[in-house]
Amino acid sequence: MAGIRISAKRVQLITERVGGVLVQERNAESASFLEHPPKAPKTAEAPQLLIVSTDGGRVQTRQDDPDQKWKEDKVAVCYDAVPCPEKPGVQYSGPPPATRSVIATMDAWDALGDYASLLAERRGYPRAKQKVFISDGSTAIRSMRERCFPDAVFVLDWAHAVEHLSVSSTAALGTTEKAKRWFEQQKDRLWNGRIEPILAELCRQSRRVGPPPKNATDNDPRRILAQNVEYFRTNRQAMDYPTFRRNGWPMGSGIIEATVKQVAKRVKGTEKHWSMQGAEQTLQVVSQMISQDGRWDDFWRRCPMSQAA
Repeated sequence: MAGIRISAKRVQLITERVGGVLVQERNAESASFLEHPPKAPKTAEAPQLLIVSTDGGRVQTRQDDPDQKWKEDKVAVCYDAVPCPEKPGVQYSGPPPATRSVIATMDAWDALGDYASLLAERRGYPRAKQKVFISDGSTAIRSMRERCFPDAVFVLDWAHAVEHLSVSSTAALGTTEKAKRWFEQQKDRLWNGRIEPILAELCRQSRRVGPPPKNATDNDPRRILAQNVEYFRTNRQAMDYPTFRRNGWPMGSGIIEATVKQVAKRVKGTEKHWSMQGAEQTLQVVSQMISQDGRWDDFWRRCPMSQAA
């Protein structure tokens, strides 16, 4: 309306410049936080329930090796909620999120853990009456969670657990009616927190097909079943879904998955080829813009365009 034209290239340059400032601020604040963790003010209001969740997406980068082009962007969300215990006869959906904060990076999972720790601290994590961490059962996320959020109750995402049962049913019994019945039985046990019978059945099926050879492929039924025995054994305490429902906690990672998709709308695409630095800078802008905690507005109050662009 003002007759001012801004080219796509100019928008890119502004975004990268602003993102660069945000990267510098994040790194400095994270280093300061890790070296001198602030004491939680006693007068601050304590969140009833604070949830941290993480997941990864995909970004295509500029690499000489075609097999190395796709890299993982790591995303974390922190949001507060009011516990919503399960009610008889009502389908359980968990507590709705109140205010969501987002952080994203191309750095390693350990680095995301440091950034997420600072983000959670700002949201009142030390004072929260209840703390929950939701994710899948990947090794990288587990290591980061145990280091950065050891006092949070780990909830294994319900959909991921169900998917592992589905894959196990096919590995054990193929695509037969018997496999469908087996899957439904184990899913019912999972809903009711009966993990030991599930483990016993997985062990039985694994023994029946035999141990996986060293050269077993990823889709070898023997390897799939052996891996899922370990998966359910490792995450058994994170599958206490009846207790989670009684407490009114979320059982799924829908919030983080929706956030990863929202971030992907800007950075993911076969036609988009990022430098690692450009992707990191853009992720900072995107994550702050979609956060609901006021960080984006606060940034511009502290850093006017004349300084950032």
